[in-house]
Amino acid sequence: MEYIRLKGLGVSPGIAIGEVYLSDKPIFSEYKERIHPSQIKKEIQRFRNALKKTEKQLIEIKNKIKKKLGEEYSFIFEAHLLILKDESLIGEIENIIKKEKVKTEWALFVVNNKYEKIFQSIDDSYFKQRFSDIKDVLIRINKNLREDGKSPALSKGKKILVCHELPPSDAATVLSRGDILGVALDMGGQTSHTAILARSLNIPAVVGLHNIVNYVKDGDKIILDGTTGEIIINPPSAVIKEFISKKQRYDDYQKELTKIRFLEPVTLDGFSFSLQGNIELPEEVELTLSYGGEGIGLFRSEYLYLHYPDPPTEEKHYTAYFEVAKKAHPYAVVIRTVDIGGEKEIPHLEIEKEPNPALGLRAIRLFLKRKELFKIQLRAILRASILKNIKILVPMITQLEEVKEFKNLLEEVKSEFKKKGKKFDEKIPVGIMIEVPAAANIVDVLIKEVDFISIGTNDLIQYYLAVDRTNEFVSYLYQPFHLSILRVLRYVIEVCNREKKEVTVCGEMAADPLSALVLLGLGLKNFSMNPVFIPKVKKALREVEYKEIKKIVEKALSLKTAQEIEEFILESILSKYPQVFLKKPEL
Repeated sequence: MEYIRLKGLGVSPGIAIGEVYLSDKPIFSEYKERIHPSQIKKEIQRFRNALKKTEKQLIEIKNKIKKKLGEEYSFIFEAHLLILKDESLIGEIENIIKKEKVKTEWALFVVNNKYEKIFQSIDDSYFKQRFSDIKDVLIRINKNLREDGKSPALSKGKKILVCHELPPSDAATVLSRGDILGVALDMGGQTSHTAILARSLNIPAVVGLHNIVNYVKDGDKIILDGTTGEIIINPPSAVIKEFISKKQRYDDYQKELTKIRFLEPVTLDGFSFSLQGNIELPEEVELTLSYGGEGIGLFRSEYLYLHYPDPPTEEKHYTAYFEVAKKAHPYAVVIRTVDIGGEKEIPHLEIEKEPNPALGLRAIRLFLKRKELFKIQLRAILRASILKNIKILVPMITQLEEVKEFKNLLEEVKSEFKKKGKKFDEKIPVGIMIEVPAAANIVDVLIKEVDFISIGTNDLIQYYLAVDRTNEFVSYLYQPFHLSILRVLRYVIEVCNREKKEVTVCGEMAADPLSALVLLGLGLKNFSMNPVFIPKVKKALREVEYKEIKKIVEKALSLKTAQEIEEFILESILSKYPQVFLKKPEL
């Protein structure tokens, strides 16, 4: 039999080899079953009984995950419980039942389709993944309208779970049992809750396969590579042998990384540095700390706007922020104020479509026009700041006036708190992101008004080089080692160091060992990244002398092209420190 290779998105690293267990695709009824007006009251009660049953199940799942993985992962299901209790969502379902005189199954189908269209219209992949949480709750309610609603069950023996999609509540139940070798899904993304759970349990996972359920049946042998995103169906013995060897090398590599996690962050000549985590969900704090991170360098708060069908309340903001601050304490947590607008369409905010959203009404620009909405977030941040480890980071700054207007707004909220006798960190640090050329060029002016700077290299490089890195036709022009990029980074870092203000790089350059060494050579001490990259970067920085790296980078800046610069830096570092990089095995 000829074997098949499929390519998806690897979201939890590692290799799994085993038999397939094919799970059913969770679906809603597309049959619009009518009911008599006299049955409406009974149908509403049937729906509410399903809600109670769902709530009970989610609480049980939450407690089980809390016991197995810790409270930080049980927060996923706290969010699900909040969705379950959302009055506007529940009210919408009940209104459909009453007005259309239909069974609950049809109302759930209509509401699910509505939110799916809303979320699919959003370009941002992270935001799209938040729909899975709403859908998960609706699926569970739908199951609980029947008496036999159950999560996927496996036959005896360890298997690789293959299904169209795996809602987080089912994932929590199934993945924590210990009989899952790997997970392959048609749907899903890097930031989905199911992906996060798989990573926390060290279960290899590949998502975004589109139609794997059409290629396999129960008992098929498959190889799953959660690092490269490759799936091999019915592989020949030679390929199996090859991947068994790769799996061993990968496991050895992971053991080596584990040894590095909690070593002191200092170079060979005593230059101290700090590695922190970029996170998008409160439950990722523990993941960051487990990789040796020293706090949260970037907490993206946008997810709150995708968890609920209406703008999040102050209480919902506060719950998330305090949870992050408490879990990270005594380490610092940098909360970035909401960065939405432009291409990130949030229907309930009624943001008009723009011809060029990347350069439009987004982030600080949007929220300075919607100040009452902004103040809700600021009040929640101040309330959560009582542990005195929270910092506020403002994105998309381009001019001094925006900084001052933000600070005035923050002072208004502080004054309200003082009048009401509310406790908060009166000296809460305020920082800004340097991610557009205009801000980078006047950082010497901006730095006087803030306590710290975070450099978002992803956007800064794109704006500086006029390159969309996701565009296959021009992505080759996205060059972190372009001379103009290194010059602007050097300038921003030097200004911050001169003014004795903390500066952090929170873009992808911080997560790449070679780029991190270049940033070190430019004088950077603080790096923030996806938590899984912390050990690799720590290994690289600990293996060198700061003074030598500084000299290498200074020489590199006399070269002209990105290729020349990268080749010179790599060759110079390896000639002096041949063991600097912990090489990842070829998988």
